[in-house]
Formats: sequence, C-alpha cells, structure tokens
Amino acid sequence: MSRSRPRIVFDERGLEEIMRLPKVRAALKAKAEAIAGRARTIASAEIDDGFASEIRVSEEIRPSGRPTAKVIADRADAADHEWGSTNTERRRVLGRAGAVEPQTIFPDRADRP
Repeated sequence: MSRSRPRIVFDERGLEEIMRLPKVRAALKAKAEAIAGRARTIASAEIDDGFASEIRVSEEIRPSGRPTAKVIADRADAADHEWGSTNTERRRVLGRAGAVEPQTIFPDRADRP
C-alpha cells in the first residue's frame, strides 16, 4: 500500500492584514531596535560616537503592503565604513550587528581567509 504525501498550498488571503497587525509591526521594530543598539555599540567602539548617533530605525510599508523596519546609518561615509574604500577600513557595522554574512547577499564580497 502506498502512502500519499500531504500537499500544502499556501493561501495568501488575509496575509496583508496579518502583516499589518500592531503586534507584527512591534516585533519588526523591536528586532530592528536590538540590531541598531548593537550597531551603535560597534560604531562607538570602532569609529566614533558621531557615527553611532546617526544609526536609526526606519519603519515603512512597501507598495506590496509588507511592513518593514530597517536599520539605517545616515552619515555620508556609512557605505565606506560598511564595505570599505581606498581610504576607509571595512568595518561591516550594520552587517555584524545584524549577524548577516556577506556571502548570503553579496557572494563577491565574502570575506576570504
């Protein structure tokens, strides 16, 4: 006797409403605030307090209806500190704070031994 495998079909009805629930948005913001706190600590220790003070959380709802909370470093040299440049050492402040491995999003920027 053969067993049939259950088939799971995702039903998107109501998903947008669930994503907009205050508890869901609060959880997104709480996670982003925790990452921002770690990023500020790293930035203060490795760069300066001015850089740390410009790290913030931004909340928005994308056109698809999906809410987001993201950590942003607003200083003009933030990208240089994150990825490095000819004049600035690569620090990966936001990536390390969020425990993001470069190879997961930018395979060509992975740290090499």
